[in-house]
Amino acid sequence: MDHIVLGRTGLSASVMGLGCGGHSRLGLAQQKGEENAVAVVRRALDLGVNFIDTAEAYGTEEAVGKALDGVPRDSVILSTKISAGRQGQRTTPADLKARADACLARLRTDYVDVLHLHGVSAEQYDYCAETLVPALRELQAAGKVRFLGITEAFGPDPQHRALVRAIEDDCWDVMMIGFNLLNPSARERLFPVTRAKGIGVLCMFAVRRALQGGEPLRDLVRSLVAEGKVPAESLDADDPLGFLVRDDPEAAKSLTEAAYRFCRHEPGIHVVLSGTGSPAHLEENAAALLRPPLPDADRARLAALFGGVDSVSGN
Repeated sequence: MDHIVLGRTGLSASVMGLGCGGHSRLGLAQQKGEENAVAVVRRALDLGVNFIDTAEAYGTEEAVGKALDGVPRDSVILSTKISAGRQGQRTTPADLKARADACLARLRTDYVDVLHLHGVSAEQYDYCAETLVPALRELQAAGKVRFLGITEAFGPDPQHRALVRAIEDDCWDVMMIGFNLLNPSARERLFPVTRAKGIGVLCMFAVRRALQGGEPLRDLVRSLVAEGKVPAESLDADDPLGFLVRDDPEAAKSLTEAAYRFCRHEPGIHVVLSGTGSPAHLEENAAALLRPPLPDADRARLAALFGGVDSVSGN
């Protein structure tokens, strides 16, 4: 597994991160059980993945903690997340600190490397920066958190409104950003600043429902064409991304592989998160992320097709 320095954190992170949320949640969402979830985490470690990302909302912290039992703590970069509000109520500083302690207990650790405020909206941002960041700093001073992070809610905010504001501040060491070949808008709106400031970038939504192909992809592309956001004359309506997969040693062997390679080699992205409930699927994704960039012609065509899209997440 390749490794990269995660921005100003100085941490040496695997370019593939194990995402413990998403549709799979380590397989727990498909009732595969905790034993399978533990096996997925341990297989990731076997493959050289040292970045593990979870959240209190995912229900996977306990499985991650169990999987990491006996693993040297300094060999793993552990990331978790706490929402800025739930059930219509804002998270208070006291609540944030109590919930952080609960996360640590479930993860069976004394500290996390990155604690994120989870899925922050533009409307929540000022409260987070003014009220919750001081509480995060207290957790940091207590040795319970090493670095501060923030994640966007990419589904309802594909224009990155929250993070466009967050990059103006200097408190965030790490950001989790939605980016994929259908919506590469972070390339212009966020990455120039994150790169200049040395902010570590975790890529989420590299592969989502539409990027698995089939009717969801066709429906999404049809809607973009109808809105005038994608040129119809440049597309095969029945197989809009079929040009990426062909009998060519440099080309992708599957749409999923193409999607991961697109994100992996984007300047400004450090770690690409991949979530699954299957050790075999995990191995396929790891192999995809270790392949070289997509051919220049493919990247140029993707830029011409989707370079101006900022209205979809691919979910």
